[in-house]
Amino acid sequence: MARTGIRRIGFGILLLVLAGVAVAGMQWKNLNARYAGYKLRTATTDDARREAARKLVDAGDAGTHYLTEAFLGSDVERCSAIASVLRERLKELPPTDPRLATLCRPHIHSFADYSEVGQEAAFTLVPDCLRCSDADTLPRCREIVRQALQHRSADVRVQAIQLTMRQELNQKADVVACLQAPEADVRRAAMLAVGPASTGSAVIGDEDLFPWLNDADLQVQMLCEAALSTRGLELEQIAAARKLTSPDASERLKLLIDLRSNRDAIRDPGPWLERLSRDADPAVRAGAARVAYECKLSFASWLDRLAVDDPDETVRQIVRFHRTRAAELKQANYGGD
Repeated sequence: MARTGIRRIGFGILLLVLAGVAVAGMQWKNLNARYAGYKLRTATTDDARREAARKLVDAGDAGTHYLTEAFLGSDVERCSAIASVLRERLKELPPTDPRLATLCRPHIHSFADYSEVGQEAAFTLVPDCLRCSDADTLPRCREIVRQALQHRSADVRVQAIQLTMRQELNQKADVVACLQAPEADVRRAAMLAVGPASTGSAVIGDEDLFPWLNDADLQVQMLCEAALSTRGLELEQIAAARKLTSPDASERLKLLIDLRSNRDAIRDPGPWLERLSRDADPAVRAGAARVAYECKLSFASWLDRLAVDDPDETVRQIVRFHRTRAAELKQANYGGD
């Protein structure tokens, strides 16, 4: 009995010693992480920042607080150093390694709270984070991409646009608004993403792409033309679309001349005339009615709309005049038969 008691006491002492060692080890790890965090905050060179960041990444959970804290701040060099080190570590890890999730999880969950500078740096982690096996990784990454598409930095928006084309994200519909971006490089990236024909349903219609044929950036114009070509539009149709959406009314009036005189190139002028009937310039709307008469088109509902509802009285009179001429011509032809 005495020996059993001694053994129990010895086992208890051993447990206490092991617990003490574990606590001491944890405290030592926390102290090292705290010191590395201090070194990261006070570093004055890129090498020093990266070295401190490596120690924090290697510290595991003990270093996570200091990494996320940096992304909450506005120090560009510090955020860049951390992101660079994290990318290095993540690329080394296979999807099945639990360390991948451990490194990704804090930044996926905290991205919305990061500063603009922090988000710009942390967003570069998303491609590697997509390999994480956590169930909520994909929906969280989709939300991060949506946020990045509205980021102040054009570079971040371009990166986000490129990510939307990944099959697992499939977020092209979120890109359409980026076609209106003031930065040409963002518009180019957006046109590459949503413009060309794809196997799935298009997120933007052919006619909705027409305005970018007159974009201020020549590369955007070329990309739009190429995209419309993949959708089956011929060169003559693309040229007509460029005139249709030109900000210069004289170009839109030239399209009326083309529709009347170049029937071989544009065999069905009806849809183009209907679009021109909605033009902001009264002269273009009135011209659409005249060309419809000269092309002997059947007068459709859009001409009735112009004759009754057009805000310009002169346009209404011109449309009614051509509609009367068309009716008289039809009557004369009928009588001749």
